[in-house]
Amino acid sequence: MSTLHSVEKELHHLLKEAESNPLDPNLLNEIGVGYLIIGRSEEAITYLSKAVEQSDEIRFQYNLANAYSENDNPQMAADLYLRVLEREPDHIPSLNNLADCFEQTGNLKRAAELFEYLTKINDSDSLSHLNLGNFLMRQNRHIEAVKCFQTAIDRDDQCTDAYYLISWVLMKAGVEDKALEYAESGLQTDPHHEELNRMISKLRND
Repeated sequence: MSTLHSVEKELHHLLKEAESNPLDPNLLNEIGVGYLIIGRSEEAITYLSKAVEQSDEIRFQYNLANAYSENDNPQMAADLYLRVLEREPDHIPSLNNLADCFEQTGNLKRAAELFEYLTKINDSDSLSHLNLGNFLMRQNRHIEAVKCFQTAIDRDDQCTDAYYLISWVLMKAGVEDKALEYAESGLQTDPHHEELNRMISKLRND
Protein backbone atom coordinates (compact mmCIF):
# COMPACT_ATOMS: atom_id res chain seq x y z
CA MET A 1 0.00 0.00 0.00
CA SER A 2 1.43 3.40 -0.99
CA THR A 3 2.01 6.14 1.57
CA LEU A 4 -0.53 8.34 -0.22
CA HIS A 5 -3.17 5.62 -0.08
CA SER A 6 -2.44 5.04 3.61
CA VAL A 7 -2.90 8.74 4.38
CA GLU A 8 -6.16 8.87 2.42
CA LYS A 9 -7.43 5.82 4.31
CA GLU A 10 -6.51 7.39 7.65
CA LEU A 11 -8.18 10.63 6.58
CA HIS A 12 -11.40 8.75 5.91
CA HIS A 13 -11.38 7.42 9.49
CA LEU A 14 -10.56 10.85 10.94
CA LEU A 15 -13.37 12.52 9.01
CA LYS A 16 -15.83 9.94 10.32
CA GLU A 17 -14.58 10.56 13.86
CA ALA A 18 -14.95 14.32 13.37
CA GLU A 19 -18.67 13.88 12.74
CA SER A 20 -19.11 13.19 16.45
CA ASN A 21 -16.26 15.47 17.62
CA PRO A 22 -16.45 18.48 15.28
CA LEU A 23 -14.68 20.89 17.66
CA ASP A 24 -11.77 18.71 18.77
CA PRO A 25 -8.69 20.81 17.83
CA ASN A 26 -6.32 17.83 17.82
CA LEU A 27 -8.61 15.94 15.46
CA LEU A 28 -9.07 18.98 13.22
CA ASN A 29 -5.30 19.43 13.14
CA GLU A 30 -4.71 15.79 12.17
CA ILE A 31 -7.23 16.09 9.34
CA GLY A 32 -5.63 19.32 8.14
CA VAL A 33 -2.15 17.82 8.17
CA GLY A 34 -3.46 14.77 6.32
CA TYR A 35 -4.88 16.95 3.56
CA LEU A 36 -1.59 18.84 3.44
CA ILE A 37 0.37 15.62 2.98
CA ILE A 38 -1.73 14.57 -0.02
CA GLY A 39 -1.45 18.02 -1.60
CA ARG A 40 -4.96 19.36 -0.96
CA SER A 41 -4.01 22.66 0.64
CA GLU A 42 -7.45 24.28 0.41
CA GLU A 43 -9.00 21.57 2.58
CA ALA A 44 -5.96 21.69 4.85
CA ILE A 45 -6.50 25.42 5.42
CA THR A 46 -10.18 24.85 6.22
CA TYR A 47 -9.52 22.27 8.94
CA LEU A 48 -6.38 23.86 10.36
CA SER A 49 -8.18 27.21 10.62
CA LYS A 50 -10.86 25.48 12.68
CA ALA A 51 -8.16 23.95 14.89
CA VAL A 52 -6.63 27.40 15.48
CA GLU A 53 -10.07 28.78 16.34
CA GLN A 54 -10.42 26.13 19.05
CA SER A 55 -6.89 26.29 20.45
CA ASP A 56 -3.90 28.63 20.36
CA GLU A 57 -1.34 25.82 20.38
CA ILE A 58 1.79 26.78 18.46
CA ARG A 59 1.81 23.60 16.38
CA PHE A 60 -1.66 24.36 15.03
CA GLN A 61 -0.61 27.86 13.95
CA TYR A 62 2.59 26.49 12.43
CA ASN A 63 0.72 23.84 10.45
CA LEU A 64 -1.78 26.43 9.21
CA ALA A 65 1.11 28.62 8.08
CA ASN A 66 2.53 25.66 6.15
CA ALA A 67 -0.84 25.12 4.49
CA TYR A 68 -0.99 28.74 3.33
CA SER A 69 2.57 28.45 2.06
CA GLU A 70 1.68 25.34 0.05
CA ASN A 71 -1.36 27.21 -1.27
CA ASP A 72 0.91 29.92 -2.76
CA ASN A 73 -0.01 32.53 -0.17
CA PRO A 74 3.39 33.43 1.35
CA GLN A 75 2.13 36.66 2.89
CA MET A 76 -0.54 34.93 4.97
CA ALA A 77 1.95 32.19 5.83
CA ALA A 78 4.50 34.80 6.96
CA ASP A 79 1.93 36.46 9.23
CA LEU A 80 1.27 33.12 10.93
CA TYR A 81 4.95 32.23 11.27
CA LEU A 82 5.49 35.63 12.90
CA ARG A 83 2.66 34.88 15.30
CA VAL A 84 4.41 31.64 16.28
CA LEU A 85 7.72 33.46 16.69
CA GLU A 86 6.17 36.06 18.99
CA ARG A 87 5.62 33.22 21.45
CA GLU A 88 8.67 31.09 20.64
CA PRO A 89 11.36 33.35 19.13
CA ASP A 90 13.78 30.56 18.23
CA HIS A 91 11.27 28.17 16.66
CA ILE A 92 13.66 26.91 13.97
CA PRO A 93 11.10 25.54 11.46
CA SER A 94 9.15 28.82 11.53
CA LEU A 95 12.32 30.87 11.07
CA ASN A 96 13.34 28.74 8.08
CA ASN A 97 9.94 28.93 6.46
CA LEU A 98 9.57 32.64 7.20
CA ALA A 99 12.87 33.26 5.40
CA ASP A 100 11.45 31.38 2.40
CA CYS A 101 8.30 33.53 2.53
CA PHE A 102 10.33 36.74 2.59
CA GLU A 103 12.27 35.54 -0.44
CA GLN A 104 9.08 34.63 -2.30
CA THR A 105 7.57 38.06 -1.65
CA GLY A 106 10.74 39.83 -2.81
CA ASN A 107 12.00 40.92 0.60
CA LEU A 108 15.50 39.62 -0.05
CA LYS A 109 17.16 41.67 2.68
CA ARG A 110 15.03 40.19 5.45
CA ALA A 111 15.34 36.72 3.92
CA ALA A 112 19.14 37.00 3.95
CA GLU A 113 19.12 38.24 7.54
CA LEU A 114 17.02 35.28 8.66
CA PHE A 115 19.02 32.65 6.78
CA GLU A 116 22.22 34.09 8.27
CA TYR A 117 20.67 34.29 11.75
CA LEU A 118 19.75 30.61 11.54
CA THR A 119 23.40 29.67 10.96
CA LYS A 120 24.26 31.54 14.17
CA ILE A 121 21.65 29.99 16.45
CA ASN A 122 21.80 26.57 14.81
CA ASP A 123 25.46 26.44 13.82
CA SER A 124 25.89 22.71 14.37
CA ASP A 125 23.09 21.86 11.93
CA SER A 126 24.37 21.42 8.38
CA LEU A 127 20.92 22.21 6.99
CA SER A 128 21.09 25.82 8.21
CA HIS A 129 24.30 26.36 6.24
CA LEU A 130 22.91 24.49 3.24
CA ASN A 131 19.80 26.69 3.23
CA LEU A 132 21.87 29.88 3.37
CA GLY A 133 24.04 28.56 0.55
CA ASN A 134 21.01 27.77 -1.59
CA PHE A 135 19.65 31.27 -1.00
CA LEU A 136 22.98 32.79 -2.05
CA MET A 137 23.04 30.56 -5.13
CA ARG A 138 19.64 31.92 -6.15
CA GLN A 139 21.14 35.41 -5.88
CA ASN A 140 24.08 34.32 -8.09
CA ARG A 141 26.50 34.78 -5.19
CA HIS A 142 28.28 31.55 -5.97
CA ILE A 143 31.55 32.06 -4.09
CA GLU A 144 29.74 32.86 -0.85
CA ALA A 145 27.40 29.94 -1.46
CA VAL A 146 30.28 27.49 -1.85
CA LYS A 147 31.68 28.60 1.51
CA CYS A 148 28.32 27.80 3.10
CA PHE A 149 28.19 24.40 1.42
CA GLN A 150 31.70 23.63 2.66
CA THR A 151 30.63 24.59 6.18
CA ALA A 152 27.66 22.24 5.82
CA ILE A 153 30.09 19.43 4.97
CA ASP A 154 32.29 20.39 7.93
CA ARG A 155 29.24 20.05 10.18
CA ASP A 156 28.06 16.81 8.57
CA ASP A 157 30.31 14.94 6.16
CA GLN A 158 27.26 12.98 4.94
CA CYS A 159 25.59 16.11 3.54
CA THR A 160 25.29 14.82 -0.02
CA ASP A 161 23.59 17.89 -1.47
CA ALA A 162 26.46 20.13 -0.34
CA TYR A 163 28.97 18.01 -2.27
CA TYR A 164 26.75 18.11 -5.33
CA LEU A 165 26.26 21.88 -5.21
CA ILE A 166 29.97 22.61 -4.76
CA SER A 167 30.73 20.25 -7.63
CA TRP A 168 28.13 21.99 -9.82
CA VAL A 169 29.64 25.44 -9.16
CA LEU A 170 33.16 24.18 -9.82
CA MET A 171 32.08 22.48 -13.04
CA LYS A 172 30.42 25.69 -14.28
CA ALA A 173 33.62 27.57 -13.40
CA GLY A 174 35.66 25.12 -15.46
CA VAL A 175 37.51 23.63 -12.48
CA GLU A 176 36.63 20.12 -13.55
CA ASP A 177 39.25 18.13 -11.64
CA LYS A 178 38.12 19.64 -8.33
CA ALA A 179 34.47 19.28 -9.36
CA LEU A 180 35.03 15.56 -9.95
CA GLU A 181 36.73 15.22 -6.57
CA TYR A 182 33.72 16.68 -4.75
CA ALA A 183 31.25 14.71 -6.85
CA GLU A 184 33.02 11.43 -6.07
CA SER A 185 33.13 12.29 -2.37
CA GLY A 186 29.42 13.06 -2.45
CA LEU A 187 28.65 9.79 -4.20
CA GLN A 188 30.29 7.90 -1.33
CA THR A 189 27.57 9.30 0.95
CA ASP A 190 24.76 8.31 -1.45
CA PRO A 191 25.73 5.94 -4.30
CA HIS A 192 22.27 6.26 -5.88
CA HIS A 193 22.21 10.08 -6.10
CA GLU A 194 21.07 10.59 -9.70
CA GLU A 195 22.44 14.11 -10.22
CA LEU A 196 25.86 13.16 -8.87
CA ASN A 197 26.02 10.06 -11.06
CA ARG A 198 25.14 12.12 -14.13
CA MET A 199 27.67 14.78 -13.20
CA ILE A 200 30.46 12.25 -12.71
CA SER A 201 29.70 10.66 -16.08
CA LYS A 202 29.84 14.06 -17.75
CA LEU A 203 33.06 15.08 -16.00
CA ARG A 204 34.79 11.80 -16.80
CA ASN A 205 33.75 11.99 -20.44
CA ASP A 206 35.09 15.55 -20.65
